[in-house]
Amino acid sequence: MVGSVPGVPAAMTAWLRRLSLAFPVAVLVGASSPAIAQGTPRFTFAALGIAGAALLVLSTTRAARDLLRGARRPTVGLAVIAITTLLFAVLPFARFVYMMAPTAGPAPRILAGFGDWRGAEGYPRPDPHRGIDVKGRVGADVLAAAEGRVTVARDNHDLCGLIVVVAHDPHEYRTVYCHLATIAVQVGETVARGQRIGTLGTSGQRAWPGYEHVHLELQRGSDSKDLHDPVPRIVACFDPAARYPADRLALTYPVPC
Repeated sequence: MVGSVPGVPAAMTAWLRRLSLAFPVAVLVGASSPAIAQGTPRFTFAALGIAGAALLVLSTTRAARDLLRGARRPTVGLAVIAITTLLFAVLPFARFVYMMAPTAGPAPRILAGFGDWRGAEGYPRPDPHRGIDVKGRVGADVLAAAEGRVTVARDNHDLCGLIVVVAHDPHEYRTVYCHLATIAVQVGETVARGQRIGTLGTSGQRAWPGYEHVHLELQRGSDSKDLHDPVPRIVACFDPAARYPADRLALTYPVPC
């Protein structure tokens, strides 16, 4: 897939190629298994991702150099390493640059949008994102996005982790909050807009350091597959002195601004 590295035995070069492709596999396994993610030190997969991206970029750079020199022909293997570099090095780096850029206002940053085929860290997803990932600080309050009634408050033991679901009658919508560290409400409790329902954490699919967020979903009725983009309904950061529309479901951000 790549040319020989000067001064490095061919067997070692082949081993480095295989290793560069093994890192994305390890990252995807960690992202898809809550048990693995929660049972591994937080920096493990971030370190694997960075190391793997460096190896992928190195492999692609050397392959491109050999192609330009006429030392190799394009092959399926070269295409695989190039596509893998795009998905597991270039796109995550672009998400990192986006995350580090200054925001235009007080609103929190949305790391992954509704229907996004990339997760919060920028890696590819096997299916479209069900909600939005709103960046926040671990331990910060998670706020109810609108007035409603708590219908779920538990550890889901899946990629969502600690979950709270609030039904917003009479609008026939539900908001879902995932990855909490603690839950501060009980099933059947009525919550006000902006009320603390828990604290932000990394339960379930554990976020990398610096990418911590609340996953917010908007579902219609009781069908968990009837999903809607919450962003068009978000009107502002929560302000206890503000007045919000009563004739439709208007949401505020689920973290303090």
